[in-house]
Amino acid sequence: MISSPRLQPDPRRAGIIASVERPSPAPKRKHTLTSIAFGFLWLLVLTIPLENALFLPGLGSLGRIVGLAAFVVAVLALLDAGKLRALSPAHLVMAAFVVWTTITFFWSPAPLITLEEVGSYFQLLAMVWLIWQLAPQRSDRLRLMQAYLVGAAIVAIAIIRTHGPAELYRLTAFNMNPNDVGLRLAMSIPIGLYLSAIEKKRVRVWLYGAEMVLASCALFLTASRGSVLALLASGLMVPLTFRKWSFRLKIATVVLVVVGAITAIGVVPRAAWERLGSTQGEITQGTMNDRKDIWKGGLEVFREHPFLGVGAGTFAQSVQREMGFGLVAHNTFLSVLVEQGIIGFGIFLFLLIALIGTAWKMPVLERSLWLVMLLVWAVGVAGMTWENSKPTWFLFGMLPIDLAAFKVALERSVTKRDLGFRIRPVPPFQPAGPAFDRTQLLHELHLKLQRAGLEEPRSGRTYEL
Repeated sequence: MISSPRLQPDPRRAGIIASVERPSPAPKRKHTLTSIAFGFLWLLVLTIPLENALFLPGLGSLGRIVGLAAFVVAVLALLDAGKLRALSPAHLVMAAFVVWTTITFFWSPAPLITLEEVGSYFQLLAMVWLIWQLAPQRSDRLRLMQAYLVGAAIVAIAIIRTHGPAELYRLTAFNMNPNDVGLRLAMSIPIGLYLSAIEKKRVRVWLYGAEMVLASCALFLTASRGSVLALLASGLMVPLTFRKWSFRLKIATVVLVVVGAITAIGVVPRAAWERLGSTQGEITQGTMNDRKDIWKGGLEVFREHPFLGVGAGTFAQSVQREMGFGLVAHNTFLSVLVEQGIIGFGIFLFLLIALIGTAWKMPVLERSLWLVMLLVWAVGVAGMTWENSKPTWFLFGMLPIDLAAFKVALERSVTKRDLGFRIRPVPPFQPAGPAFDRTQLLHELHLKLQRAGLEEPRSGRTYEL
């Protein structure tokens, strides 16, 4: 407390004021090991859209190699730093889901397949943990989004450059399934729209727009009906964020839509358009490439094992008894329900609800991004088995860090607003006049010290905060 109303310099008072008015120091530069680990993580995210671009015998895909390097360096960096970030509730639900997946090994009809599936889940959980530990800042998550766009652009260019006979109307790249690569490209569209909305540099805005045009054209070339539906769902980003767009972004969007439409008409073959045009009839009257039969067989298996499921990764082996042949579920929700039962499906559903709640707490742009991303994912995985895929868990991992980064930024802004005041000293030779009021100056000083929690209200004289 300040016990004297004098305005003479007081070392103790000066120390208190200096400690209060000193601006927050700039965040320290990342440790070298941490920076290297984040670099590997950035490369890992880049490889998600082009997962099968490089496969080395005995080592696996490029993504697995980079992910292993990122994990090893991250562990060394965190051991050197001596601290870990506490996990969020969403992470605990993800861990619970993986634990239940592991438990299904004990009644699985194909234990080796389940064991391999469990290994994949632990690797995906490790990726989520790396994202949480290595990307605490808002700038970090933006770099990871940019990495995903770079990977998607590479895949899109590879598809567009693919040449083949006229009857080959479903194009792909890097030995990936057309439906799989199509959904990965569809997930890049909301990210590109979000980054364009917050970007201030014109060059980057046009680059993001170019990626979206390439991704859309490549998606049509895959002739994946489910991916096109997911692409349509990604368009919800436009009305949800349109009010936040600058005038230049609106003009750029119109130009890019026109360019994209002309490009798609020019490069997409007629057979692909015909296949995409049959989507409604296939859903209402067809079998959706035998998916309806697969789903019927899966429901029969579920009735026999409703609570515990048949074991992770064993959907195909289980429905083979019902159908005479084994195929994956081609529906993520049914796959989880059959393989892990009501218990596993309940955990998975609770995880999705937790992620939706996480997105709902964010500002408008971020909330729109992640809700649309979850919708795009849900539409796409309704016809695909993606519960153990990297894009799914990348999406699950990005939501918690975005909310955490928003909270950190909010706390810093509040701290800066509450503690970032300065008491301007009176110039030494400035004559006293009506503008200088010693009592008012002391009054303001006491109020600010009380607001900062450095002084209790003086007895007999209370200052209103």
